[in-house]
Amino acid sequence: MFGWLALTALGASFQALLDPATIYAGQATTLSLEFEGGEPDNDPKLPRVPGLSFGGSSREQRINFVNGRQSSSLALKYFVNPAQPGRYIIPAFSVRVGGQTLTSKPLQLTVLPANSRAAPGTSGAQIPRALLRIEVPRTNVFVGELLPVELALYAINPRQYELGQLPADGCTVGKTERMNTGRVPMNGVLYTRAGTRTTVVPNRAGSLQLGPLKGRVEVLVQTPRRRTGDPFEDFFNDPFLNRSSEVADVTADAVPIHVLSLPTQNVPPGFTGAVGDYSLELSAAPTNVAVGDPVHLRIQISGKGALDSLTLPSLDAWKGFRVYPSVSRVETTDTLGTQGSKIFEQDIVAENTEVKAIPALTFSFFDPVNAVYVSLTNRPIPLLVRPAGGSRGLAATAEAGGPPPKEIVHIKPRPGVLALVAPPLVSRPWFWVLPTAPLLAWLAVWYGRKRREHLAAHPRLVRRQMVARLVRAGVADLARHAADGNAAEVFVITFRLLQEQLGERLDLPAASITEAVVDEHLKPLALPEELIEEVRALFQACNQARYAPAGSVQDLQNLAGRVQRTLGELQKIQV
Repeated sequence: MFGWLALTALGASFQALLDPATIYAGQATTLSLEFEGGEPDNDPKLPRVPGLSFGGSSREQRINFVNGRQSSSLALKYFVNPAQPGRYIIPAFSVRVGGQTLTSKPLQLTVLPANSRAAPGTSGAQIPRALLRIEVPRTNVFVGELLPVELALYAINPRQYELGQLPADGCTVGKTERMNTGRVPMNGVLYTRAGTRTTVVPNRAGSLQLGPLKGRVEVLVQTPRRRTGDPFEDFFNDPFLNRSSEVADVTADAVPIHVLSLPTQNVPPGFTGAVGDYSLELSAAPTNVAVGDPVHLRIQISGKGALDSLTLPSLDAWKGFRVYPSVSRVETTDTLGTQGSKIFEQDIVAENTEVKAIPALTFSFFDPVNAVYVSLTNRPIPLLVRPAGGSRGLAATAEAGGPPPKEIVHIKPRPGVLALVAPPLVSRPWFWVLPTAPLLAWLAVWYGRKRREHLAAHPRLVRRQMVARLVRAGVADLARHAADGNAAEVFVITFRLLQEQLGERLDLPAASITEAVVDEHLKPLALPEELIEEVRALFQACNQARYAPAGSVQDLQNLAGRVQRTLGELQKIQV
């Protein structure tokens, strides 16, 4: 939960935020002092709170344009590190903005024990780092009704996740898409909500269930930092570097649903089982034809429901028409395919001149919201049918005294000029290459399969190739930003490349690579002392640049050269 207060004076406002306000021991939170419409005369003084240390300050300046009006905002952010579990009160801040004094309310920070994961006031209830739920808008549905389902994952600092296929016995599971992530408070803890979204269509009545569902999630956790005794250690410590990743298995309990049968009363004639909410459109062309000429029908059913399963009532009962089979396609307007249109196209042929119109078409469906059957009917389409042409037309032409048309063309008596026949196919080079094409295609497929099997059996080789490509691209970006004098980007790229290269060589997660890896992993490998000290120096330069990124273009280019040489040496490490 956010604790905040906003006060306004002469168009300026100030608020204090603590995000999140509940954490575990060993984690850090962020204190933000945000100003709208003005800046403080002086930076606020941080309070002295026993058991809390503040550090890692940063400034974020923003300028917004809304409806042609300009507004500015400033955010001062600080890392807050608790020494032990408990509840802490951060006193109110008083700042002067434009000659006015603005004051915030005190903020409360709750730090839960890292080992018990128990939240105050929950009687020792366990609060997991991640949990999985199957969420549906309702549990009472009809047979054939489209039911949206969300497979929601709630996790603290998730990095990546993988969810299995939703078990749904007696149902048809539709397409799946990933949900947008967001942050929601639960049990006093701020979780990140992610997961996937899908649909199910029950195929039979009775008590069914969705799930249970299993998945895996990788989360970032705070790792204890080594104490050096430096009095400024807490101030300059960056909590986002003291993290490692953990993989957790999560399971969602099954959700029971009660599936109702469609009503047996007032069922419209020709009902084909459609359930949802739809509209009907029908068009025909041409409408002026001769007997035996085809008329093309286009029938479009639009709305929300299980579009793939829609079928039309039979048109074989239309008198005076010969009906041909139809073809259909689905055009959706959303990623899950729950809304859109199903279009049927088919040809009909009028068999006599007594046909005056294309009959009305009735399409019926069941509305699950109002629990009623609905029938849609279009108006008949007028049709002009003329007698068929042929020998009767020829006789009419002869009676009019005109020359009779030639029905048979006389055989040509002379061949005329003969054309040169092209050379036979066997004399062309490509004719002999053509039979080898299947063999070449088979060899290409066989090689691709063997390569995939080889890469699947050697995951470290896959990671080494991926990191090599990342390092090549990163070195190029490093040189470009160094030439532009962009110090912040140079140090960010340097730190990321060191993490990826060392993580690949040492077979460790890249997110867990910090300066501590020099003493813990590099020194035992008996590497050259110059290489170890260079890696340490680069990590220290990146940490210092977080608070004062600066340097001339020449310095940045020299640093880029050092990084490239160091990465080349690290690639030679054999572990």
